[in-house]
Amino acid sequence: DSRGVEISLGAPPRKIVSLSPNITEILYALGLGETVVGRTDYCDYPEQVSSVPSMGDLFTPSIEKIVASEADLVIISNLGQLQTIEAIERAGVTVAFLDEPGTMEGTFSIIRKVGLLTDREEASLALVDSMRQTLEKARRIVGDGPYPSAYYVAGFGEWGDFTATGDTYLHEVLTLAGTKNIAADAVNWSYQLELLLANDPDIIILASMWGTSFEETRDEFVNHPSYASLRAVKEGRVIGIQNNLMERQGPRSADAVLQLAERVRSVAR
Repeated sequence: DSRGVEISLGAPPRKIVSLSPNITEILYALGLGETVVGRTDYCDYPEQVSSVPSMGDLFTPSIEKIVASEADLVIISNLGQLQTIEAIERAGVTVAFLDEPGTMEGTFSIIRKVGLLTDREEASLALVDSMRQTLEKARRIVGDGPYPSAYYVAGFGEWGDFTATGDTYLHEVLTLAGTKNIAADAVNWSYQLELLLANDPDIIILASMWGTSFEETRDEFVNHPSYASLRAVKEGRVIGIQNNLMERQGPRSADAVLQLAERVRSVAR
């Protein structure tokens, strides 16, 4: 796994606990939904995963519930906590930690490793190939430029402004979708409102905030005095997209690029 630990399984796992939403999506995409016996509170796709018992949140799952599930394997992706991994292993349950680079190639690597762990290598390679074909569709839509400047709203308002800075996986998604990310030189998701106003992007990409619809989030954003003067707001170039589609390194990552490319093209004309 990503720690350099060799994961040895005597047979393909029959019961798997996924402690990362992207891993849950990968397992279902590989036809392994029936093996998933545990998830986190945030594993919400596909819809049928809602019937799987939750082990708790991303950072402090219940070790007791995990042990009680009699899982053959627990898989944790980039949100895994070292102390959680150690606690699960002390309980005698095998853990694979898959933390790959925040890039599309890193996403493909995670999918392939899940395929290897679960005896679904052929299916994982087919999934990666399908995703590459989707990215090629996006590339044809994007063309050779010029590309509009864009800003991805990961958080806004009184708690500060957060976006897909240049050190994030989402920066590559924005680039592949045919935009110039105004926060490419920033780091750690943080961005100053003054820079947003000064760079005044052509397009705002807005994901709905937790527990609200896109329409509710958009209304709050466009009517907020801090953002009302932006050209993209005034000219109606605020694009909506699902945050879990955009922000997870998984089977839908290529779909996120394609959807965003199509929407960017439609408003940038």
